[in-house]
Amino acid sequence: MMITSHKASARQKLSSLLSRGCINYKRFNSTYVPPISSFSYIHDDALSDISKEEIAKHMQNLGPFPNYSNILNPQHFYQNTVLLDYSKKHPHPVSLRQLAGYGNTLTKQKIIASANFVRLELPIRLAMRIRDLQILPFGVVNNFHMAQIYESYYHSFNAFRKIGKINTIEDNEKFCAVLSALLDDHTFNLSHLMMGALEVSIAESLPQERLDSFMSTMLRSRISRRLIVEEHLSLSENYRKKPYDKKPPHYLGEIFQNCKAIDHFNEVAEKVKESLCHQYPQAELIPKLEIDGDLDCEFQFMVPHFHYMLHEILRNSFEATLNTTKDNDALSPVKVTIIDSRQEVIFRISDQGGGLHHDKLKSIWSFGKSPELARKSLANFHRIPGLQMYSNLQVTASGSSVVNPRATDTDGNSVERKSEKKRSTLEDLMARPHEYKLGMGLPMCSVYADYWNGQLQMNSLEGYGCDTSLTLSKLGYHSNVIQLDRA
Repeated sequence: MMITSHKASARQKLSSLLSRGCINYKRFNSTYVPPISSFSYIHDDALSDISKEEIAKHMQNLGPFPNYSNILNPQHFYQNTVLLDYSKKHPHPVSLRQLAGYGNTLTKQKIIASANFVRLELPIRLAMRIRDLQILPFGVVNNFHMAQIYESYYHSFNAFRKIGKINTIEDNEKFCAVLSALLDDHTFNLSHLMMGALEVSIAESLPQERLDSFMSTMLRSRISRRLIVEEHLSLSENYRKKPYDKKPPHYLGEIFQNCKAIDHFNEVAEKVKESLCHQYPQAELIPKLEIDGDLDCEFQFMVPHFHYMLHEILRNSFEATLNTTKDNDALSPVKVTIIDSRQEVIFRISDQGGGLHHDKLKSIWSFGKSPELARKSLANFHRIPGLQMYSNLQVTASGSSVVNPRATDTDGNSVERKSEKKRSTLEDLMARPHEYKLGMGLPMCSVYADYWNGQLQMNSLEGYGCDTSLTLSKLGYHSNVIQLDRA
């Protein structure tokens, strides 16, 4: 009687599972192909038999020691004590005003001191971010893109902590070659960070608030590290060409340029319009850019950062205007108002592109996307021409990180790297075809604006248009509060 009761109970439970779709008899049919899951986002045949065979080849890379890794091995855990020691140290706070004053008049002693500051500072800052990655859930840090970042950071950490004290200008020249090589070798990190965030959104591996906090910290730290490195390269280059040359007041370094706002708006607008021409048939009717306010406004800033923020804002405004305008209607202009004050400059960008619903307005600032939107954005990332997916980091047989100051040309020949113009991932993202939307532009811009003690805000009147306000602090006045210690 007891057995019969258990059987009846089991049948009842099975029937309940079937009725709710938890079990499907088709799964026991060898010809049945399961539906596309939320984790496949590029091809419709992602779970076909051929794809399964291909995926099976990479199963071993899902563990803690993937084949493609030169760093993650069974001994890595025991080597981690060195990293923990560095992560407990405090980064040295430094402001742009300090850097500006330091580079105002250069001497041999100043260059050597700057080199040793960079040499000691970068391992500490890298160790802190590596530790942040280590404490993430395994499914997040083991994500392919996050793993690439981990490899890259650990590679740099290993390389820098082994560099000896710099005592001469000749030592500094070799050190600068290493710095320049690392800047070039690690440009792909920003793309991997963005793609990793999208895959985390698809898998829903982290709460949105924690993902946003993690991304903001990683981006701010990346900006600080690159600023410190590029500033030292700039100081060394200036000393090499014009030793003991006196710089003008409020000099911040060669990496900061004097920007006339109206010229940069027009330059970026032309690039955005050019990218839109390939997608919209009414290319000749693309909205005009009307600029008013303080047209003579000039300020010092990093051009790649400034252009990226303008690019993403104008791109959204132009596209919204094109999408909401009927064929026979004249396109309303995108209006820019420049407000130049003593301590900051404000740009107000207004369009009549239909606006956004207030619920959507809240989500545009987050790196966390819905799985459906994240899949579309990630598929577009994979379509970007020339996107580098695998690192070219070198490690010796004993596990030591190698930094090669020489690059290779198309024929595989070794050539000297050029330090004058560094590669910029932001420029690559701006140059992508317009139809490849990534959904990361405004969250990225918000982090960049915040880093420079500014702010990016948007107000929307649904059915009419959007008002975007970009505020940037003038570095000459507030350089003492813009700290580069966001390690």
